[in-house]
Amino acid sequence: MLPANAFAANGSPAMFTVTGITPAEGVPEDTAQGGTPYFLYVTVTSLASRPAPAPRVVGLSGSADGRTPALTLAPTPGLTACPVATPPERMRRGQSYSACLVSVADQGQRLQQVIYWADTTGDPALDYKSTPVAWSLPGPASTPAAPSTPAG
Repeated sequence: MLPANAFAANGSPAMFTVTGITPAEGVPEDTAQGGTPYFLYVTVTSLASRPAPAPRVVGLSGSADGRTPALTLAPTPGLTACPVATPPERMRRGQSYSACLVSVADQGQRLQQVIYWADTTGDPALDYKSTPVAWSLPGPASTPAAPSTPAG
């Protein structure tokens, strides 16, 4: 359970479920800026006790190390594998929507994690910038496990 809006920690909570991290194809070079683009797939679920504005994906980013955010943007129109998603205006508890983001790794890096990193209040309990929540997808058995914190 995390703030539904990374810049308004006093708002309603949300659950973020990372469903995929894949190398991206078809991303314009001016978006990739010489790096390697990835698609980040996320399901966003409202945990608000009553109808509230839809949770946003601001504060989510791809990461090579589970701490440092990569450049992460909304998808550009026309990417069939990463469509532009418009969340509903308001959502009830338990309602979800799927989103895709484009995250760009620096040369020589590989994005294997998604992090929630924001600190908007100065409250150490909500300082996700110093201690981001990280999701990792299972990898080959020979890959060391990356730090992971459940987001629910």
